[in-house]
Amino acid sequence: MTSIAEAAQAAAVFIQHSAATSEFGPYRGADLARTAVRLASTLSLSPHHITVTPDWLRRRTTPGEPLLATATCPATGTRYEFLARHPLHEDDPFELLGPCLICKAQVPLADIRHLADLGTFLTTGPAPVDGGAIPPTYPDTFADDDAHTPTCPYGPTP
Repeated sequence: MTSIAEAAQAAAVFIQHSAATSEFGPYRGADLARTAVRLASTLSLSPHHITVTPDWLRRRTTPGEPLLATATCPATGTRYEFLARHPLHEDDPFELLGPCLICKAQVPLADIRHLADLGTFLTTGPAPVDGGAIPPTYPDTFADDDAHTPTCPYGPTP
């Protein structure tokens, strides 16, 4: 079993190495690596089971552009995709992405702050939506996410 000190040192080395070798440069590389470490910690995984890339769909021109993080379960190979909408704010939840029940686009379906949040979502699944009111279990960002198709009753209005 790895000690807390060993895990902390491994995380620091992971961030330093990722920043130094990132195709996006050292500062953006460090953002991606910190996001991987934070999600890995949230899900009780090694950062090596997390892949983080810029989110070109939800891109903006302010610091801390959104990042997509994919976690792969080492036991089953199941992949979970998360959005770090504001990666510079480490107290913001990750948004679990999944298909909109109306338009099938990959949109935020649940806020994930800790492993139990993911467990709750996996147990209950997304609440049904029928084009009407959004159930309170959905993230606030569900209704204005840029990934919804133009014909979906949810998503940003032009």
